[in-house]
Amino acid sequence: PIPCVPWQSQTSGQYQRRVHGDAIYVKKEKLEVMIKLATNKNIDQVLLELKDYASEVDVEFVRKSVRAIGRCAIKLDSAAERCVKTLLELVKTKVSYVVQEAIIVIKDIFRRYPNKYEMVIVDLCRNLDTLDEPEAKESMIWILGEYAERLDNATDRLEYFVDSFADEPARVQLQLLTATVKLFLKMPEENKDLVQKVLNLATEESKNPDLRDRGYVYWRLLSTDPAVARAVVLAERPTISDTTFDFSKEYLDQLLDHVSTLASIYHKPPESFVLFGKEIDFYDTGGDDADDDSSSSGESSSDDDESSSSEESKKEKVPTAWPLV
Repeated sequence: PIPCVPWQSQTSGQYQRRVHGDAIYVKKEKLEVMIKLATNKNIDQVLLELKDYASEVDVEFVRKSVRAIGRCAIKLDSAAERCVKTLLELVKTKVSYVVQEAIIVIKDIFRRYPNKYEMVIVDLCRNLDTLDEPEAKESMIWILGEYAERLDNATDRLEYFVDSFADEPARVQLQLLTATVKLFLKMPEENKDLVQKVLNLATEESKNPDLRDRGYVYWRLLSTDPAVARAVVLAERPTISDTTFDFSKEYLDQLLDHVSTLASIYHKPPESFVLFGKEIDFYDTGGDDADDDSSSSGESSSDDDESSSSEESKKEKVPTAWPLV
């Protein structure tokens, strides 16, 4: 068996060889452990490992590794800049699924640290033609709408997506509608035609009721009171935080009571995922009490019937134990 060596004391090659040879579910679990153990002291080692994992052939594991870098950035304020630099290095590899996953992660970092790291947007905009996944497009459109006033060609970038508006999935269309309205509120003179075009596409040519309703709401706000529209659309949003491992003391105590069960894997109490489970009730049916019951039950035939029925009910009353799954 492999001796248990503290992770920080292992060399990069040792840990990589162990992870690369593992099954995918083991790799995913190790990623979770690495994020839990990430601190300001070992974040450079963690990022080195995660960056190496992003070059593997398993696409699903690569995506998980890139997302892990973003989770480390959200978890550790002082290490966020290093995480962003690592993500930019991955973007420059020009690997499609790596670039798209990095854009999704960077969007979350922008939400965690508003008005910081905007310099990376230029590098992201160079990869618009590689975006073919809805979530990546949605994230890129959100970034363009959120920081439109700081980009020289934000209108051109959004027009790139508007040209294929009818072919996009609903989630991308909704985000594109909101981003275009944001762009108009920030730079109204230059974007009157663009916002009118998108509102027409959303309300007159779309069959999606959610998209039409949002389009009519924006249209009514913009036509009646732009100040209210600005307050609604450009409202300050709360920053996100990493709550993956934040549990209350009471919740942790509850999980510790089931540490040897599936609850320790799911991080949920058994009653949240076990169906038709019942707790066992124990009854004392032996010893002198049984003799007393039998002697007292001999006084009359009716007592015998009641005693036997009560004994049967007790036996039937004992339920099964918690099932494992």
